[in-house]
Amino acid sequence: MALNVRLARPSDRDEVLRLVNGLLVELGGSSRPVDAAGPVLDELTAGGDAGFIVIAEVDGAARAVCTASFVQAVRTIGRYAIFQEMYVESDWRSSGVGRAVIDFALEHAVASGCQVVELGTPRIGERQIEFYERAGFVNVGARLRWTTPDNRFR
Repeated sequence: MALNVRLARPSDRDEVLRLVNGLLVELGGSSRPVDAAGPVLDELTAGGDAGFIVIAEVDGAARAVCTASFVQAVRTIGRYAIFQEMYVESDWRSSGVGRAVIDFALEHAVASGCQVVELGTPRIGERQIEFYERAGFVNVGARLRWTTPDNRFR
C-alpha cells in the first residue's frame, strides 16, 4: 500500500467533495452540490487564514479527507482549529489511513499557530470517539447546532 497524505490543492476539489459527500450521506444527510460547496473548497485549499484540507491517497486514489477551519477565541488565547469533516472510505477504515490523516492535520494545525483542535462526532459515535481518544483528543462533551429556519443543509 502506497500511502500519500498531503494538503489538498484546488485541483483536488472533485475528490474532496466526493469524500465529504460520502460522509454526509453515511450520516443520513444529503450531498452538497459543487456549485454550493465549490467556493468553500476553494477557500480551504487556497492556503490562507480560513483553514485547510488534508487528503490521503492510497495507490494514487483519494481515500480519506479531513477539513479544518481556523477560529479565534478568548478561551484559547487566539487561533484554534476545528476539524469539520473527517472521512475514511469504509474499505480503508482500521488500516492506518485515518490515523495518518489525523496526525498530519494535527501537525499542520500546530504549525499554523493552533494550540487547540476541536471536533464533533455523530450522536452514536462510540467508535469514532475511541479513535480520536487514541489520537490524543479528550472528550469534553456534546456539540450543539443552531441553523436558520430556511437552511436546507441542516
